[in-house]
Amino acid sequence: MYRKSVIFILILISTTLYIHAQTTLETDLLWIAGKDTVIFNESVSENSSGYIAILKTSVGEYDRQVMDKQRSVLEWQRSDATEGTDIQASRLGSQVIVKGIYKGKPYEKKHDFGSLPWYQLHEASYETLYKSGINKLSFWTIDRKTLRATEFKAERQSEENITIMGRPIPAVKYSLGISGIPAFLFQAHFWLRNTDGRFLRLDAPAILGLPKSSVELTSEKLF
Repeated sequence: MYRKSVIFILILISTTLYIHAQTTLETDLLWIAGKDTVIFNESVSENSSGYIAILKTSVGEYDRQVMDKQRSVLEWQRSDATEGTDIQASRLGSQVIVKGIYKGKPYEKKHDFGSLPWYQLHEASYETLYKSGINKLSFWTIDRKTLRATEFKAERQSEENITIMGRPIPAVKYSLGISGIPAFLFQAHFWLRNTDGRFLRLDAPAILGLPKSSVELTSEKLF
């Protein structure tokens, strides 16, 4: 009787662990801006309350963000030893507080994001945009380099094939603009896979002395 009870408990525990096991997506992305290239290694893990995304780059940057079930950011951590930056940000209601060390100096700033979502690592949040089926969405982002908060607006455009990892992939194209800035001054585009909303590519124009840039998916693994 005791042995049967132990076996039953072990089966129950194993089943529970399987049901609640995390699903992790790991991707590599290639960022190109002018003559500079950086490799992004990013993982997104799903848990019972939402998602956790971790980004590590080939130049030593580290970002970690906690997201809710709609992939809107609740907490963000960023460190860059070369730059002398180690900051943390958290959201409570509409308020986002960023504090820590930025470029070797104490830093603290508060932002009001209202009711809009907060997308920090865009590619980690775009799947929700696609799956929601909405055509337009505004959201906030804090620039990883300048810590400047910007309200972006994404709008669904068309369906087309895009070549990623050497093969054509059916995708949905979106425009990406900055609220209050005319499209002729700045408009980027990104593509999401039409089967699951996976981020495929971003093309951004040159602006304010910065070269045009792109980010492209180069590998993906789900486990």
